[in-house]
Amino acid sequence: MELDSGRWMVWYLSEMTGGPLPPYLLEIVMKDGKSFYVHSGNTRNEEAHSVIVNVWDLRAIDKSAEEEIKKKLDDSKVWNEVQSRHPGDLHPLLSLGRLRCSLDDILYVVEWWTRIWNIEEFFPEEKKSQLGFPLLTHK
Repeated sequence: MELDSGRWMVWYLSEMTGGPLPPYLLEIVMKDGKSFYVHSGNTRNEEAHSVIVNVWDLRAIDKSAEEEIKKKLDDSKVWNEVQSRHPGDLHPLLSLGRLRCSLDDILYVVEWWTRIWNIEEFFPEEKKSQLGFPLLTHK
């Protein structure tokens, strides 16, 4: 089965280690326009090309609650303290659900990197290199 990078990422979520992802980080957008933020991987079915993904249930979250959650997530220490506990520890209205879908139902996958979730934080040894090549200057 050949997968694009987004579907590949969703397919391999079931092998994810290291605890759940924070809300608002990895979004799966379906062909019907609905979207879901990934909490963690669950299982996959090779024959059916389908997955079960644990998702953040944000249905009860209004704009002010969303701002409160995002403000808490800006402090990485807060996320490290609550990631292994109940979602309600991050916000009382936050819960979990399960998304069961075929990979063909996925339109695209978005990774939302904010000022706290950046490549340098997760991979400090990585150096960003300049794309392309330097131009030679002639005098």
